[in-house]
Amino acid sequence: MHGHVAVVTGTGPGVGRACAEAFCREGADVVIAARDEARLAALAADLRASFPGATVDTRCFDLTDASSCRALIADVEEAIGGVDHLVNVAAAGGGGGALDTADLDGWRQAFEANVIGTLELSRSAARSMADRRAGTIVQISTLGARSLPKRQAAYTSTKQAMESASMTLAKEVGPSGVRVNIVVPGYITGEGLDRLVAHSAETTGEDPAVVSERMASTASLKRHVDPADIAEAALFLSSERARCITGVALPVTAGQ
Repeated sequence: MHGHVAVVTGTGPGVGRACAEAFCREGADVVIAARDEARLAALAADLRASFPGATVDTRCFDLTDASSCRALIADVEEAIGGVDHLVNVAAAGGGGGALDTADLDGWRQAFEANVIGTLELSRSAARSMADRRAGTIVQISTLGARSLPKRQAAYTSTKQAMESASMTLAKEVGPSGVRVNIVVPGYITGEGLDRLVAHSAETTGEDPAVVSERMASTASLKRHVDPADIAEAALFLSSERARCITGVALPVTAGQ
């Protein structure tokens, strides 16, 4: 991917970081984008140290603000010359709780981020890509959009809406040479899974290791998914090896 520009949004410590590392490894010029300027600067320094010679730029933006999403893509176009690959990791949870008592403001925030913001980024990038008759967009969704766990409806419903719209986008921008695909992760190791395991362990009185093992046992491969597994799938879908793949939701779930 030498000479290609890859924008990765939501570059936190898990999947976003792993995606940025994967594209750096393959020689792309990488733009990492998130809300936290200090975290972005630290990650950029780590990437440059890990991949000598890598070009890593940072941009702050707000996924819940459509104008900020448009400005991110426009700024990258002006400063670097266009977007070849977009990986949307950034998302909002919307808060937990049963539907009966759900905070609808949390739902609105999740919708603004996971649907409106993600699609504003995607269509803005697709316009840039269409000018060059090539480009890829990869959305990171969740297995919860299919399994529909309790108390997570704001997150899973908006991710499901994002998937549906992205499938339509793939049809609309395909004639311009732009591909749109989705990666559907299972349980991902890291801070989020640790919190989920800790909460379950506190509720049941079990050892966290037992809870984690039981959760992993629901997958055919009897393991959790690592952020790097998601990054490799995103990299594949962005590469020429997937040149005839578009409008696909690829489960990376260890068989869950």
